[in-house]
Amino acid sequence: RFAPILYRRWVIPPKLEELWGLSSRGAEALARKESNDCGLCGAKLRARRLARVLLNRYPIGSPPAPARSVRAWVRSPEIQTLRVAEINRVDGLHAELARLPGLAYSEYLEGVEPGTIQDGVRCEDLTRLTYPDASFDLIVTSETLEHVPDLSAALSEVRRVLAPDGQHLFTVPIAPGVPTTFARASLSLDGKIQHHATPICHPGGDSGYPVFTEFGTDLPERLQDAGFDVVVYFGPATEDDIAQVFACRLAR
Repeated sequence: RFAPILYRRWVIPPKLEELWGLSSRGAEALARKESNDCGLCGAKLRARRLARVLLNRYPIGSPPAPARSVRAWVRSPEIQTLRVAEINRVDGLHAELARLPGLAYSEYLEGVEPGTIQDGVRCEDLTRLTYPDASFDLIVTSETLEHVPDLSAALSEVRRVLAPDGQHLFTVPIAPGVPTTFARASLSLDGKIQHHATPICHPGGDSGYPVFTEFGTDLPERLQDAGFDVVVYFGPATEDDIAQVFACRLAR
């Protein structure tokens, strides 16, 4: 269906621009990623791009072809059998993914033991997932990995719970002027945050969820080193487009 797209420049506050060192073009690109909302479903640009990759990577029918919409995709018999994990709600996709019988939806809930159900929502920690090995054919995350204190542990856990032919589709923020992925912060043994660079939180810059990993343009190589085959869609990142989607399979 056709609908107007709403660009909301104000979703990127000046404090985030300042702390992240974004140029005006970079801030506008980030605003497009975090807005350009569909006038019908409200999905942001990054959610719609994630949906497009999802449909292309999992074609349906005979002969197989991408579905015209996520709504049609989730209703197809072959997709109904998929074991899917949505780790942290993806606005614009969640309502349709929730129609899948095999969806395992979870959030990270501060102070709640992983695997616990609280107010109808399962708590999971990406660094220590409670799911058995090879549990999922598909894992979907969006703007989540940067907030995980231990990226290596998270990637190891994703690798562990993916089935042999499974895939992890995700988005993360990447600043095109940053060549090398690095830790902005880490957790000490007593659970306190130790900062190794300028502290940044999302979405406010100085308020919200702390950023532990700053992703650079070397992310595909980092993913390969972690044991994945990687395809980058809508890339590479540029100052005008930082809404890439990463598709990972277990390396063979």
